[in-house]
Amino acid sequence: MSDPISRLDQFRADAPGAPMNSAAEARRRGDQIRRRRRAVVTAGVAAVAAVVTGPVIFLSTGLGDKGIDPAPATSESAVASSPSGSASASDLTRANLPTEDDLVADDPYPAWVQQQTYDGEGTDTYNDCLTESLGDRGAETTFRRDFVAKPGEEMADAAGTLNAVVAQFDSADEAEKVSINLSDAAISCSGVDGAELAGTLPIESRVISSGSIDVVTYQPDDPDMNAVWETATAVVAAEDRVLVMTRKRGVQDYVPPTTLQTSAVNAAYRMIGAAPPDEPSPDPTATGSPTAELLGEANLVAAGDLPPLDRFESALGWNRYTPTPDVPTLACQKEWLSSLSASAKVATDYRWDTDSAMVGQVHVAVLEFSDANAAGAAYNEIMEWMEVCPANKLGVDPNVTALPMDVSSDLDAGPKRAARSQATYPGLEGGDSTWFETELVAEYETRLVLVGYGELAGPCPPSTGDKEDPCYQPDQPDSWPDRVLAIEKAAVTAGISDLR
Repeated sequence: MSDPISRLDQFRADAPGAPMNSAAEARRRGDQIRRRRRAVVTAGVAAVAAVVTGPVIFLSTGLGDKGIDPAPATSESAVASSPSGSASASDLTRANLPTEDDLVADDPYPAWVQQQTYDGEGTDTYNDCLTESLGDRGAETTFRRDFVAKPGEEMADAAGTLNAVVAQFDSADEAEKVSINLSDAAISCSGVDGAELAGTLPIESRVISSGSIDVVTYQPDDPDMNAVWETATAVVAAEDRVLVMTRKRGVQDYVPPTTLQTSAVNAAYRMIGAAPPDEPSPDPTATGSPTAELLGEANLVAAGDLPPLDRFESALGWNRYTPTPDVPTLACQKEWLSSLSASAKVATDYRWDTDSAMVGQVHVAVLEFSDANAAGAAYNEIMEWMEVCPANKLGVDPNVTALPMDVSSDLDAGPKRAARSQATYPGLEGGDSTWFETELVAEYETRLVLVGYGELAGPCPPSTGDKEDPCYQPDQPDSWPDRVLAIEKAAVTAGISDLR
């Protein structure tokens, strides 16, 4: 059976040197994603897809002769992308473009700063994979902003470039249709010879109707360039608007894609005139504004708060990463968490790697609901998932080994109720390789915390303290139960920290 969780070894965001997909696998993934999107459009369902990009590398990008414009002015050479040449039919403005505060710069590279802002899409190519302008696709109005890594800072020349284009269309349906077509164009990247898809992942936000971040790599024209070009394209539709964010840089072929996800989500909020998730809204009652108290990074357990997986040595320890689209938070998850209609969500994923394989994973999601009744209904839905553990469209087909049991008194954080179950599913390596996963859902006031923790073992579980058990191994530490509980406690404590 295909094991999507084990496949994630190809998409590590924080582990330098992780291998990318083979060309054949990347093309297969791209074909699969395109089929899914077409099916979604046919059914009239909002498509949600996303992608990752990766830690940057060192190469000069030829930006030294471009001046920084700290207070961008309209470019005289910029061309309006509206078919009529007028923005009168649209209320989109430059204020709907992302600012440097919305962008996440990946360590060790300096922060992004504004270089230039345009009315329209500009006269030069801002994305190598998109050969048709947004104006040609029916946009009423467009604006563009270019960013560069802060000049003079260490590694600035290696960061590449980043730009964002926002466009307004005549309807939300049209905007979503255009965003899906743009994503398909980014995957195929027909504008560049020999481009290969390097990765694609899902993105979820309360304001986004469809979105993707697609990463391709291709050979440079310069034979002396000791790396390949990487273009990451984030496409997001929200209301009647579309965002296209492009990151281009030089990378060596062993460097994994980095992430544009947080930057794209922040920019999507900015595009529709709402405060990004990490900023308080000045008017939480205004239409389209996020709730006054949004979830944030403080609600996610940190790597340093997770106990070590002591059965395996790891040079990195718990390593945060961005998984592929096929990976749910819980193996027994029937649907994507967006089906629960939470008002806000944050999530994180960690992995434990040996020299040769990933052997442990922690998936955490924190969901905020409109009221306690909505949170309780979602809790009951997740409990049903954990009991039935269906073979599902998320690509996981687990076997339940322990039905949900109440563990609320064990967590110390004081949840109203909490339940844990266990499931197994085969590892990618075949044979007796098996993922052993514990799944937790905890409810506290208007919030749920979900924790999926898996260890690779097999055919026996990671440890057992029962000497009568055929799987008992006296040379293995019986620390699995304590490790599970410690991970759950840390995740729940962080998830509800601002409510206590």
